[in-house]
Amino acid sequence: MRIFLSLVAFWAPAILAATHYMLVGTFSTNSIYTLTFDDETNQLTEVANTSTPVGSSWLTLSKDKRTLYGTAWDVQPAAFVSYAVAAGKDDDGPALTHQATVQAGGNCTGSAISVLAAIDPPWTVYGNLYYLDARCATVFSVDAANAGALDGGIVQTYTYDLPGSAVHGMTWSAAMANVVYSADTGGNAIWTHSRDGGTGALTPVGKLVLPAERGHCGPRHIAAHPLGVYLYVVCEASSKIIQLRLNEDEFATPNATAADKEWPLLRDGEDPADFWADEVLISALGGFMWASNRAHETGRRGYVSVFTLQSEDGDVEAQMFLQETATSGGFANAVAPSPFDDRVAALTENVTGSVEIWRTADDYRSASVVAHLDLPDGGGCCANVVWYS
Repeated sequence: MRIFLSLVAFWAPAILAATHYMLVGTFSTNSIYTLTFDDETNQLTEVANTSTPVGSSWLTLSKDKRTLYGTAWDVQPAAFVSYAVAAGKDDDGPALTHQATVQAGGNCTGSAISVLAAIDPPWTVYGNLYYLDARCATVFSVDAANAGALDGGIVQTYTYDLPGSAVHGMTWSAAMANVVYSADTGGNAIWTHSRDGGTGALTPVGKLVLPAERGHCGPRHIAAHPLGVYLYVVCEASSKIIQLRLNEDEFATPNATAADKEWPLLRDGEDPADFWADEVLISALGGFMWASNRAHETGRRGYVSVFTLQSEDGDVEAQMFLQETATSGGFANAVAPSPFDDRVAALTENVTGSVEIWRTADDYRSASVVAHLDLPDGGGCCANVVWYS
């Protein structure tokens, strides 16, 4: 039975704490940047540049924020990496120490593209591949006594069996224990897996291949609403957001008929072939959704969009705005809602290498860039942002 959560905080006031830390990954330069954002002065500052053995196109924190996991993006064979996160000095923020780099399992030739940390014991870590033959995925064990470090162990290697399968993003159900959804860009599908609470291994329980007559969506990333009624998918190929209603079954699998609800991430008359949509994430308090799009050509611009969600079930109420970004975004334009204010999100771009802070207007019908920081490191920065505080 689906577990419904009480979201009293949906429309609660923003929680401001003046200074917030974030970690920024790179694609091909071996660094992780630590930034601070002061929400009173709108000052965005680089406070540390940690040298790393690999560049990470995707970073994610463990639930307790003691470990940072990343992809080894340009390493072959494909590999994943972990770092210990210590509190550090007040002026430098969290301090990172490399723990391990572990090769993915399986017999595939793809590159490490996404990593997901478990939100319950045994704290296993889930890695997916992209490009070439990317059907393989790996479940990694961790050393709980060593801040959740990847310990070199592989719990499971499994494959996605659709033609061209390549999973770019995963998310946990927010309302069902041990259920994970995966966005299969190449296979044009959403997968549902159940997780063994003892070992962390995954078992497929359903795959929803999106209707061919609607064109190739290319699901890239996926967000699950806290109430467990809807999934939101960003379609890389068609530059749309689609909303999927979840079934009332044991694992809350997505329902194909609900894919009729969709919203564009480009202007009327623009060709989806000129874009490759990037991200969809729910805001801190659950009342809004941020999404972003990228352009293939550096001379074009991408987009950021915000949607309001109904408090009763998370149904999309309205697309509030679609606003151009400063550049095409390159490989990034990864938007990351802050953990302290529904109106605030970070945005990376990879053309010049920069991070921006966007804040919506009070009526949510537009947004403005309130802070900008250039991190020109030769083309590696910037990948995604992980808010630490």
